[in-house]
Amino acid sequence: MVKRIVTASVLALFWLAPAAPARADGPEVMPQVAGRGLVAAYQALHYDPSVGLRDGRGAGRHVLWPASWKVCAQSPEAGTPLRDRKVTLIVVKNDESCQP
Repeated sequence: MVKRIVTASVLALFWLAPAAPARADGPEVMPQVAGRGLVAAYQALHYDPSVGLRDGRGAGRHVLWPASWKVCAQSPEAGTPLRDRKVTLIVVKNDESCQP
């Protein structure tokens, strides 16, 4: 009886599993995020935790509250394929200018 339940459970998991691995690694090409709020940029990049942030003021500040920051520049440029590329966003506080 136990063997039958285990077999049924394994078959149920097999049928519920997707046919191919899910893609959770983000977009295939770099979206245009410069000029947007940091939260919107993170959303466009599928909340990829490997996205690097750099303080546009050069003060080395850390982003603690993404809703208070905006993106001034991005690397790579929009439309660039992202396969194995590091993404860096230059950010400043919402009330600051992107110009140094």
